[in-house]
Amino acid sequence: MAVIARSGQRAGAVVVRAFPWRFLVVPLAMSALALGSAAAAELAYSSRALPGLTVAGVAVGSLEAPALRERLESEIAAPWAAAGVTLRDGDREWTTTNGALGIVPDVDAAVAAALAYGKSGSALDRAGAWIDALRGDANVSFAMRARGDALAGFVASVARDANQAPVSGELALAGGDLRITPPQLGREIDGGVTVARLLSATTLGDREVALSVRAVYPPLDASGFDDAYAAAAAALTPLVVRVEDRGWSESSSALASLVVIDRIVARPGELPALPAEAIAPAARYRYVVSLSGARLDSWVSALGAVLDHPAKNAKFRVREGDVLAVVPSESGVRVDQTKLRALLGVELLRPAGGATREVAAPAGVDAPALTTEKALALVPQLSRTSTFTTQYPPSDVRHANISTGSSQFDGVVIMPGETFSFWDLLGPVTPDRGYRYAGAIINGRSDENVIGGGLCQVSTTIFNAISRQGYEIVERHAHGYYIDRYPLGLDAAVFMPGNDFRWRNDTASPVFLWSLNGDTSLTIDLWGIPTGRTVTFSDAVQWNFVLPAKDQPADPAFLPGGSVAGRDVWRTRTVTENGKVLHQDSFASHYVPVWGGPVAAPATAANH
Repeated sequence: MAVIARSGQRAGAVVVRAFPWRFLVVPLAMSALALGSAAAAELAYSSRALPGLTVAGVAVGSLEAPALRERLESEIAAPWAAAGVTLRDGDREWTTTNGALGIVPDVDAAVAAALAYGKSGSALDRAGAWIDALRGDANVSFAMRARGDALAGFVASVARDANQAPVSGELALAGGDLRITPPQLGREIDGGVTVARLLSATTLGDREVALSVRAVYPPLDASGFDDAYAAAAAALTPLVVRVEDRGWSESSSALASLVVIDRIVARPGELPALPAEAIAPAARYRYVVSLSGARLDSWVSALGAVLDHPAKNAKFRVREGDVLAVVPSESGVRVDQTKLRALLGVELLRPAGGATREVAAPAGVDAPALTTEKALALVPQLSRTSTFTTQYPPSDVRHANISTGSSQFDGVVIMPGETFSFWDLLGPVTPDRGYRYAGAIINGRSDENVIGGGLCQVSTTIFNAISRQGYEIVERHAHGYYIDRYPLGLDAAVFMPGNDFRWRNDTASPVFLWSLNGDTSLTIDLWGIPTGRTVTFSDAVQWNFVLPAKDQPADPAFLPGGSVAGRDVWRTRTVTENGKVLHQDSFASHYVPVWGGPVAAPATAANH
């Protein structure tokens, strides 16, 4: 007698491992068929269920249709309606009964399935079904059907409880802060699959059914959000940019001004494919984080201005007896702004790896245009080429401002091709640098409380000194009203912001200024190599004289009765070299009338 055992089981002395039983029983079945016993068995059970068959655990073997139906109805009907049904979703569960759901056994379908079991297919299939039945391994599931709408209502109620809408990711900058809404997947009950599972049962007792859930993806999910969020958060990491021993710190809110966040439609293939069973949005989006090119350029330029340590040209000092001395030059360090921009354009979008980020700015040596050696070599060639003096009324505060301001230009060399800017070279006008409050002309009227009042005396004196050597005049402005201590039409007013005095050294030789301050006078000497130019000024052309109106407010700088008429003035400067005109400048000035108000009428004696 052959011994048949499942893999891993022992039966007598023979153990068959990892080998399907059908390969062992087929020879027996074929032998039986060959002898005709299988044909006889099939004929005997043509209207009966195979021996050993069960339906949902109820034994119905060898029963014909009437008895099989009676068995199922008696065994199933009562326990089935009361049996509990648990619909489970992870840790959550919803419980009910088959009866409450209106799920009833389809006895007709079960009888038909039981009678049809093992009676179709090939001879080998039929033989296998017989063996399963004889071994007690043949079980037919009970077909169910829903009566009424209780089942659909139960699934809909669970869906309302378990469904969850997706949350689309949001990434934005607001007030220098990064505002985010992390994306979240939603979930939706697959009602059709869940109903099908509830209508399928292999037991008459209590049963547990897994809820069928599908993921619902938002328009912008983690694949379109996470990398962009990491880049934006990195860009807002507080930053320190260093050059040698100098550094500049930038806060998150300041860095936020550089960041651009765009939400764009994802093209096919740009984002990972969604699972086949997931519910996909109509369109998918992603964020792209970048840096504004224009704002990055401006920021890098500002960083360069802060972190640069510009070289200092050699300067000259005029000692007693017009002896020149040289103040040594100094090499500096200058940020390579092109390289720094490229570096920051990449570095800012990388994770910082800490609470702050530090970047070493690419920099190189900034060599002075006028070295100590070059300056020393020039000394024998330099001489005073022009000088001009202006006067002013006695005033301690005006003297303080004029002497402090003029000293800022002493010995500063204007190299060939360089442009002199009064405000760039003067530096801050603040009390801690020696400046005081004094009178100045604001909008054609004197204001006696202006920090640095009187600096126009410095710009006007420089203008007259350099213009007589024929240098190119780039920017010049007239005062609001005519000041008679200056050459008519040849003043040069300055005011911050807006009005600068600028001229360009359009010769091949360096030039520098030197000031001499008296109690009520300022002299500006111009030192260099004589230009060889001839400079002529036309006489002043005046027209459109206007006297102060009787109702014009008095100016505090004038005594009652004192006045200066308004007028327009035109003067021309012609600069020639070797008989060729290099510059022909027209200096137009518009002066408004100004006065100290009317003279008070003399007092009269009272009549008695």
